[in-house]
Amino acid sequence: MKKCLVVLTGIVLLALFVPTASASFLTGYTPCGGVGGPSGSTSFSTLSAVSGTASVTGTTATITCPVFSTIPSGDYISQVDLYLKNDAQAPAGLNSSVIDTWTGTSGLTFNQQITTGSSDGVNFNECSATGGMQGSGTCPIILTFATTGSPTSFGALTVTVSAAPGASGGVSSVGGDSANLYVQYEYNSSIPEPATLSLMGGALLGLGLFGKKLFRR
Repeated sequence: MKKCLVVLTGIVLLALFVPTASASFLTGYTPCGGVGGPSGSTSFSTLSAVSGTASVTGTTATITCPVFSTIPSGDYISQVDLYLKNDAQAPAGLNSSVIDTWTGTSGLTFNQQITTGSSDGVNFNECSATGGMQGSGTCPIILTFATTGSPTSFGALTVTVSAAPGASGGVSSVGGDSANLYVQYEYNSSIPEPATLSLMGGALLGLGLFGKKLFRR
């Protein structure tokens, strides 16, 4: 009998003091905006703002993702993912490449370089991270940031991007480059999962039955 009491008490303490599991949800990637350029150049000039804004000053483009706060009451944002997408077309020749440099200037601070290259001189068929926050790795390049303080909203994100041809040439007279920024948020529920509630409920029920039996004696 005493052993049963010890086991049931242990289950209750486990449910009370072990951190409760919480469900995790992803918003899916939302396009903030993008930029492109004229044929024969890696410079950006054309804009495509989707959920945020995009602008170009000189050779540098600025893309801003809007404030995010659409999560259920009681939940908090645990992680922010940025998908940096570059698309170069029509290389100037063999081993041509385009180097895009991304920089987080507001909301999240980072620096990331992405090189899109051509090994056949016909298509840009190679893409990889060549420096910055993600020192190496093949595309797609996704940067992950953990939040602090369990925020229920996340402020606007401002990112700049510029492009330049590689040492062996960039794009041909009909080629070009584009850059697009996507953002995804992960948020967690602070409500315990059903398994945790079942554990606690079962332990309390067991203690109740045990106490009732003991009282009858």
